[in-house]
Amino acid sequence: FNNLVKDNMDQKVEELNKLMTPEHHNWLCYYLVKSRASKEVNFHAIYIELFEKMKQPKLMDGLTNMTYDCLRVLLRSVDQAVVSTSHRTVLKNLGYWLGQITLGRNKPLKSKQLDMKADLLDAYETGRLAAVLPLVCKVLEGVSKSKVYKLPNPWTSAIMSLLAEIHDVPNLRTNLMFEVEVLCKHLDIKITDLKRSDLLSGRRPPQGSNDLSSTARPKEETAGKEATTMSTSGLRGDAAAWTGGDAASRAEDGSRGGYGGSYQGGVGDSALPLMPGLSNDSRHGSQAQTSVGQEDFIIPNLPS
Repeated sequence: FNNLVKDNMDQKVEELNKLMTPEHHNWLCYYLVKSRASKEVNFHAIYIELFEKMKQPKLMDGLTNMTYDCLRVLLRSVDQAVVSTSHRTVLKNLGYWLGQITLGRNKPLKSKQLDMKADLLDAYETGRLAAVLPLVCKVLEGVSKSKVYKLPNPWTSAIMSLLAEIHDVPNLRTNLMFEVEVLCKHLDIKITDLKRSDLLSGRRPPQGSNDLSSTARPKEETAGKEATTMSTSGLRGDAAAWTGGDAASRAEDGSRGGYGGSYQGGVGDSALPLMPGLSNDSRHGSQAQTSVGQEDFIIPNLPS
């Protein structure tokens, strides 16, 4: 992958098809999502072209499922993503990757894995839009390459209507408004032309929400939040240092969908959540090592 370019794509495809057997697919998917897609946004198109030319549909399905798994892990510590720039960057990178391998290829998103509308509503009520809204916008950028999901597709229209309603929330932070506006530019639409939903009616953000500008919060509360943010962010490492391992099995999370309202992570347990182990009874059917690292974004070592 280090010297993969369009000019040697066919050669790499031939080499991989000779070396990779079905038992190695899970390892390859995990490596690509964890070590490549989460960091190298500029190479997403090349990686997708490589996998498509390998002409192994199950490999693309495994790649999509692995992306869902990594996003689920990151969203379980969404409170830390609110104050960690590196965490949010990885969420956005993987969100963009997911949009390209699903919507961008005219493939649907699995709502059981990632229900973006429910995620946005829950994030609004819990003050976590700073982490969730950019993720959703990056996923939807894949619509620009789709023939099926471009507006006026009903599914896309429903989510865009909710984003437009969130955009109009009084005192919403400028960076969150900007994320929605950038998405509209990518999709070649005007935000003023979008119909607003009414899903936020009856819902309120928490008092002192980080999603609102500081002028909308009491001074004492703002000062306390800023102090907490400075203290917490000082403990965060670079998102690119995803390493380590975990002995927990995926069975614990098998029935859990996307972030939605099921978030149970916390700041006190660990710097960032552990990736569920790739056990034999998981849907990917591979064995994971269980050594535990100390850096942020702890994810199990690649299967040997």
